[in-house]
Amino acid sequence: MRRFLNDAYPFRQLLLSVLLLFSGVLHALDLSLELDDMVAPDFSARGIALSLPQDGSAELNIAMLHIGQRELRKVKLRCASFDLSTAAMSCRGGSLASLPGATLDFSYRIDNGAWQFSSRLRDTPAKMLAIFLPDDLPRFTQGALSGSLQAAGEGAGVSRFSSDLRLADIGFSDASGLHAAEKLRGVVKMDGTRKAGGWQWKSDIAWQSGEMFWQPLYLGGSGQRLRASGTLDKAQLNIAQAELDQPAVGTVRFSVRWDKEQGKLIDAVVQGEDIGLERLFADYAKPFLDKSALAEASLSGRADLDWRYREGATQRLHLALRKAGISDARQRFSLEGVDTDIDWQPEVPRSVDIALDGASLLGVPFGNARWRVRMNGMQFDVDKAMLPTLGGRLEVNDLHMRREQDDWRWEFGAMVSNIPMQQFSRALGWPEMLGTLAGRIPRVSYDGKEIRTDGALLFSVFDGTVVASRLRLAEPFGRAPRLFGNLSMRSLDLDLLTRTFAFGNMQGRIDADVGDLELQNWKPARFDARIASSQGNYPKKISQRAVQNISSLGGAGAAAAIQRSYLRFFENFGYDSIGWRCVLRNGVCAMGGVDAGNVGPYAIVKGGGIPAITVMGYNRTVSWNELVSRLKRVTQNNVQAVVN
Repeated sequence: MRRFLNDAYPFRQLLLSVLLLFSGVLHALDLSLELDDMVAPDFSARGIALSLPQDGSAELNIAMLHIGQRELRKVKLRCASFDLSTAAMSCRGGSLASLPGATLDFSYRIDNGAWQFSSRLRDTPAKMLAIFLPDDLPRFTQGALSGSLQAAGEGAGVSRFSSDLRLADIGFSDASGLHAAEKLRGVVKMDGTRKAGGWQWKSDIAWQSGEMFWQPLYLGGSGQRLRASGTLDKAQLNIAQAELDQPAVGTVRFSVRWDKEQGKLIDAVVQGEDIGLERLFADYAKPFLDKSALAEASLSGRADLDWRYREGATQRLHLALRKAGISDARQRFSLEGVDTDIDWQPEVPRSVDIALDGASLLGVPFGNARWRVRMNGMQFDVDKAMLPTLGGRLEVNDLHMRREQDDWRWEFGAMVSNIPMQQFSRALGWPEMLGTLAGRIPRVSYDGKEIRTDGALLFSVFDGTVVASRLRLAEPFGRAPRLFGNLSMRSLDLDLLTRTFAFGNMQGRIDADVGDLELQNWKPARFDARIASSQGNYPKKISQRAVQNISSLGGAGAAAAIQRSYLRFFENFGYDSIGWRCVLRNGVCAMGGVDAGNVGPYAIVKGGGIPAITVMGYNRTVSWNELVSRLKRVTQNNVQAVVN
């Protein structure tokens, strides 16, 4: 018998025809059927042969089978027991040659199209099951499955399913490389029933070992377990209740409703007690923070959490932190021992106390503190916050923080007092400086893009003053922040300055101005700098070593002259004035000296007194990197300046 069928239910038509012809002799004869093609939605078969021996078994051979976008060749199904009647057919003890370790049972009602299917797997290679998976899921690459699968339905539809599978060294991957796993071990149990156009489901997944990458998450199995139940239809995924147990984190309970059509969260509740923040942040938050200031941070401590979300906004957040902390791998910032109990609701004004054991910023340590924060919706205010540091203190006044659209904005006034420059410079990794750091900034503000300051910060250092003004920090929480501002230095003591930087001794006082300053990722990218002798009467001396070092910065000449003349017998020389200019653009420093000229040699030190010496510079332009390299060489105590 050879026929061509093109129908949504080809098996029903085929079997009805066979039964009408052979219903009286099925058990007396060996029956063989052959079909050219069978076609149905998402299904087609070619070269079909069905054998029904007298022993009650059956064998089905299909030359080519298409299911969705998948293709199988030479499919061979054998049923140990095969029953066929006018009402139904069934196969028990079935086996597929291409699916070792699996046995199949199925039944089919010819009159109404109802069917049932079950399978038992025993170390079945996972690769062999790829044909049954949707096209948009990753493909199995390794491992085996054991357990059971059941499904039932009518026609092409599924009305219920269940699975109880054990995973042994399962691996999968996709073509994009964004989803992959290796050596997964665990148990997956799932049940689902179709009701009213949707599904009611529940699952219990235990992940014992193995690794999985699901962009951007990279997770390792070490005893996690997820139990969940809910509903699924065309419009929504509803996780009515779920519980996730994870070692080093704890137990988190949650419920979620997700709008599939619009791709957004409808509402959610997340709750947990005594949650470990370190693993929670590292596994589930940090991968999403790749381009932020927290990309290289780590969390510590424990927390209680109750978060409720609805209608596009947080409706309540109860967060209790115990000895919580955050630290940056590059040591840019840290908070230690944070204790607080925040109960926030959008329409309920409240206050909360926040205590911390310590903190640091760019290497500068701060002591313990306690602040009171007023909360009113997305507005947070602090009247005064004190932070002790290095024997002095940082005082923040009138802090106002608010959320506008998708950005945080804040502003405050600040005062720094009585911070010893010796300790401050040591904390920043600078050469030790004498003096104090003090100043008042009337206003510091952040508009979602950059931090700005009004007013100035005053440093008392090297028996002079340094004023930083018009400071502006763009992309402060990005990977490459940019700092803009101006520096004005007055009456710095050269003796203290040169002794601090091991430059060779100089006596006198200088003024310096750095305008149009721009640092990119804390490295100079642009500025206009000028150094000049301060006004007034004071001793002006320069040592031979300082002359050599200055010469190496501005070009060879003066040091060589010292070696060839009687001046080499003197250790110190007098001078009338000092001047040096650098305009940095595109990595090149255009230099000048005491005079205002722009071409030819220039005087860095103009001679005066007896004995006197003039130090000339001969290079009008020099690479900034080369200039920094020269400064490093001449300011190291154990390295002598080399002048050619």
